[in-house]
Amino acid sequence: MSFFKRWLRWQLKVFGSVAVVVVLTVGFGALAGTYWPEYAWGTTALFAAVVFGLTCWLG
Repeated sequence: MSFFKRWLRWQLKVFGSVAVVVVLTVGFGALAGTYWPEYAWGTTALFAAVVFGLTCWLG
C-alpha cells in the first residue's frame, strides 16, 4: 500500500505541475491575444519560457 500511495502522490505532483504551467500559459496567451495582439506570440513564448524555467528550478 505504501508503494501505491507514493506512486499516486508522485503522479498528482507531476500532473499538478504540468497543469499549472499549461493553464498559466494558455491564460496569458488569451490575455495577450485580447489586449496586445501584435505582441501576443512573443510575449506568450517569453512567459512560457519563464514559467517553465521557474518550474524546473523550483521543482
